[in-house]
Amino acid sequence: MAKIIVIYQEPKDVDEFKNYYENNHMALVKDVPNVTNAEVNYVTAAMNTEKNYFLTATIEFSSKEQLEEAMQSPAWAKVSEDGQNMMKFLNEAPLLLITE
Repeated sequence: MAKIIVIYQEPKDVDEFKNYYENNHMALVKDVPNVTNAEVNYVTAAMNTEKNYFLTATIEFSSKEQLEEAMQSPAWAKVSEDGQNMMKFLNEAPLLLITE
């Protein structure tokens, strides 16, 4: 299994960000090929950091190869483009981790 984990700090406007993220951005993620699961979790506590983390998103794939194939797709390009749209809600870009 391989995953993309995205970690966001608290947005400028929580309600607008949540609405956009849940109704627009995650809808695009669900169109990405090879995704076996995609979930959003809201951070209730972040230990050992001064950063104010707000949300994590986890996108799962059956293998690293499936993840790499997905990242080359037109659907992933739309997700990436939309990530730039979301910057209007954020003070800094989210952290992206790829795990295996």
